[in-house]
Amino acid sequence: MKISPDQQLKSKIKLLYILNQFSVPLTNQQMTDFVLEHDIMNYFDLQQYLTDLVDSSMLEYSDSEGEHYYIITESGKNTLELFSDRVSQSLRRKINDSVDSKKKSFVIKTNITADYTKEDDNDYMVHLSVKEGIYTLMDIKVNVVSNKHAKTICDNWQKKAQYLYGDILNKLLDSSD
Repeated sequence: MKISPDQQLKSKIKLLYILNQFSVPLTNQQMTDFVLEHDIMNYFDLQQYLTDLVDSSMLEYSDSEGEHYYIITESGKNTLELFSDRVSQSLRRKINDSVDSKKKSFVIKTNITADYTKEDDNDYMVHLSVKEGIYTLMDIKVNVVSNKHAKTICDNWQKKAQYLYGDILNKLLDSSD
């Protein structure tokens, strides 16, 4: 059965919507599991559409220490904004509810660390990292001038790392400036 161009567009928009809602890069396995678990499309169409989205620069397939991740690009976000009405309200609710619970399970498998050390009188080194299994996804060291700032940064990283990671990565990948 031939899939219409309109149906292909809808399916690709659904994939962009899912990645955007997660706000963190996903492996092919994570994306596949999510899509199949929620019966959004079949495996073969999913793989074809992911390839098409990478080829059209709406997704980036990035490598980090041997693991490959899909990341939504600015072009993908802009396209999603233009065509978001192609994703039904009921599917949006289903995806949003499922993403929230899945994010928690992804975070459990992810090791988030935040600590700081005093270097001098008014000099603290904050060390933040996100690891998934044996892979380091992000490792940041920041110098701050107070114990209060160091504690606040560490607390915020512990609470929001899964969101901050995606935001930082997207900002670093943004070439619009």
